[in-house]
Amino acid sequence: MVEKQNVKSLGIPKNDFLAHVRRSLGRSDRLDPSPPYHRLAEDLAVLEEHAAEIRRRLEDKRSHLLDQFAETARLRSWNLFRTTNAEDAVGYAVELARNHSISQIARSDQSVFSELPLDSALQSSGIECVTVLQDEASSRERLRSQIIESGLGMTGADYAVAETGSVVVVPRRGLSRLVSLVPPVHLAIVRIEDLVESLDDVFLLRRLEYYRNGEEMGSYLNFITGPSRTADIEMKLVVGVHGPKEVHLILLG
Repeated sequence: MVEKQNVKSLGIPKNDFLAHVRRSLGRSDRLDPSPPYHRLAEDLAVLEEHAAEIRRRLEDKRSHLLDQFAETARLRSWNLFRTTNAEDAVGYAVELARNHSISQIARSDQSVFSELPLDSALQSSGIECVTVLQDEASSRERLRSQIIESGLGMTGADYAVAETGSVVVVPRRGLSRLVSLVPPVHLAIVRIEDLVESLDDVFLLRRLEYYRNGEEMGSYLNFITGPSRTADIEMKLVVGVHGPKEVHLILLG
């Protein structure tokens, strides 16, 4: 007869783990978040209504959220430069490339780069800027090679999350995830309109896009919360193993 023994479960109890996460995010220790967030809905009209509520809330709290995002991003080891001046933003990007002796930059094809004269400023400084957009002249293999050869990758942000200091990019045509992952330095440019308050906001808005786009929204999101870190080997924290070792963020607002 095999005698049964009580085996103590390994790991942290679920409630303790969730409480730790809530404290890290500055939320209440109660199991129910306050204010309660809407459950995911399958109805497009309901999602549109919730999205409108988010936009109204973000507009009312815009100034506070900018400050919160800036503070949290710094805590997450982003090198943050905050400005309302486009020329200063361009100057920061050029100086960053110069300081690292970078001769080639890879950037995504996003609307933020049509608002800033970055390409011409970099060219004037002798720095080549490659736009990662596949077309007849640039095959996927050629673009991949150019990204690997670049010392800095530049992206905009689809969302910037105030509660976590995260920049979220949604890979698609003109926005390869390799731009933010492969070069040793990553520069993200965040505008006021990119800002959301929480991860809950991101997931609801992405759910809305899922239905708007005919139930197609890609296979993944890229959440960037500071430089790449891992403690897989001997529990020692190492920076820059699975992605950029250095990350910079220009906050336009």
